[in-house]
Amino acid sequence: MQDLVIVQSKTINNESVPVVFHTVEKTFGGIKDVREISRSYIFQDFKARIPLKLAKILVKQHPEEFSFVKAAGKKPSKEAKQVVDKQLEKQAGFTCEHCNKVCGSKAGLSSHIRANHPEQPTSKGKINNTAKAKASIEQE
Repeated sequence: MQDLVIVQSKTINNESVPVVFHTVEKTFGGIKDVREISRSYIFQDFKARIPLKLAKILVKQHPEEFSFVKAAGKKPSKEAKQVVDKQLEKQAGFTCEHCNKVCGSKAGLSSHIRANHPEQPTSKGKINNTAKAKASIEQE
């Protein structure tokens, strides 16, 4: 059984979308011909059930248009769940607990906290050590 995931489109509804997963070059009489091997899926209500392998290709080719919604089926595989969870985590972003600013990456959030909230503790109850060190150097 294939791992199925539900992929959501931002603008495509009740239309067929081809997923190109292989390109082949053929030569006929000295003329090169490029052929694409693809499968088409119909998006109804902006969503479609697509095999995980092809859904990864589609989302990678058009990340601004398509995103994973959830793993489909009664018992989705571990890999399908991980892919969907990772996508949802990326979409959610990383939120600063002090000012609710949304950063695109964990590193961006860390640098934001160091720069804008040096004396405020993090969620673990610890104060940023680099901020303490900078403050003690400035006082001297």
